[in-house]
Amino acid sequence: MKRLEVTVIKNQKDNVQKVFKNLELSYAYSTIKMENNECEKFSSLIPDKLVDKAIEEILKVIDSRINENTISVYNVEAHVSSHVDRITKKLIVESPPSNPFERLVENADKFTNVNKEIIMMALFATLIALAGLFLDNAVTVIGAMLLSPLLGPINAFAVNASIGKVKKLVRIEVSILIILIAVIALSTFITFIGSFFFELPVSSQIAIRSQTSLIDIGIGLILGLAGGLALVSSLPEMLVGVGVASALLPPAAVSGIGLALMDSGLFSGALILTIVYLVGLELGCTLMLRVKGVRPRRFYQQAEAKKHSAYFIITFSILLILLLIIVYVTS
Repeated sequence: MKRLEVTVIKNQKDNVQKVFKNLELSYAYSTIKMENNECEKFSSLIPDKLVDKAIEEILKVIDSRINENTISVYNVEAHVSSHVDRITKKLIVESPPSNPFERLVENADKFTNVNKEIIMMALFATLIALAGLFLDNAVTVIGAMLLSPLLGPINAFAVNASIGKVKKLVRIEVSILIILIAVIALSTFITFIGSFFFELPVSSQIAIRSQTSLIDIGIGLILGLAGGLALVSSLPEMLVGVGVASALLPPAAVSGIGLALMDSGLFSGALILTIVYLVGLELGCTLMLRVKGVRPRRFYQQAEAKKHSAYFIITFSILLILLLIIVYVTS
């Protein structure tokens, strides 16, 4: 349970009252002075699940750029209110739990800069994946995916693409590319050193990841859509994360193997597959977040976010079509 407090300039009082009434929330309000300006202060008990929606609706009808207009949310340890209890029960019946906007942004910010721990975890997963690839053991390759942390950065990319944060989007994409380059570099080094001591055959697990088909483009998009759905719902992200990792990390590792063995066909084929999956995942995840209505709260930022998001979706759709043409011509 939360306590929602809203302070607005006097001429916006009616707008806030309408929001509380539409949401069937009881409220108290009083006139206060802020820097010699008369303002109205509203206070209401509100179920946790309704906080996100209430803030969104209030921000639609007030100008948050005005200093006096503020929204505060406080934790409530206990309450006695049959009215609030009825609203809570109604919400449980009518709607599934969802991720608040603030939590999406907060989680995305964790992946804005290059994270050494994520790179290390990806490298550990690469070592296990290499063993599975050379031993032709699919179970070992899939096991490596349990360690791979690629879903978080891709989800963060999609969140920032949806809310129009271009600078953060670029930084996250750089982080993702650094992770993939690190995977390719480690695979190249291990394969090059190992070739002096062992015979390293191109197993079926390696071969299947050096070829790209039209189905792979669809798989990338579907995995991206699933990742976006898991992000904004109560579905476990772990299940989707394994699928994302299995799509990206093995072909990136095979690129390194091809580079070390100086096999241009193996290297280029696996690299194209890695790029196809990466573009498909990012595009699919962003599309799902847009469909689910992930956007900035402030009304004056929403138009700009919609424009930037549309540019991204169009650009990546064109890139995916070009990759599709390349795959069709070379197949």
